[in-house]
Amino acid sequence: MITSNKDLFTQFPDQSKVWLYQSNKALTTAEIATLEEKLLTFVEGWAAHGNSLWATAKVLNPYFAVVAVNDTLVPPSGCSVDASIHRLKEIGEEMGINFFDRMNLTIHEGGELKQIHFSELKNHTDALVFDPLITSLGELRAAWPRPIENSSFAHMVG
Repeated sequence: MITSNKDLFTQFPDQSKVWLYQSNKALTTAEIATLEEKLLTFVEGWAAHGNSLWATAKVLNPYFAVVAVNDTLVPPSGCSVDASIHRLKEIGEEMGINFFDRMNLTIHEGGELKQIHFSELKNHTDALVFDPLITSLGELRAAWPRPIENSSFAHMVG
């Protein structure tokens, strides 16, 4: 079942920057709770050049975590973005999850979420895709998941 993202992080403006991290497997309820706890602990101390970032994080479904930052207040620096990636890699190692396997896509088809190899996307043209390349909170709220033809992967099925 897909739930709406329109009320996601209501204290953040639409132009807030987001990073989506896709798991290589469906996470259990316990893994989701652990992951959210670790992500929230990270973003509480996340800073750019010594300035705290206004950031938050959440697990959106069994396959995706999102980190959001209101970059109109304090923009993240290259080093702070690198720190978040490094932390996600550490969390993945701690939990036995790969958040950086770009070969699979998560789709919603036939009433269920599933992962497919990106080369199989052309066989699932009626599915909705959870596009991991979305970069703004407004886009995440308005169009995620989205029809494949409206995604970053449209060229793969056309």
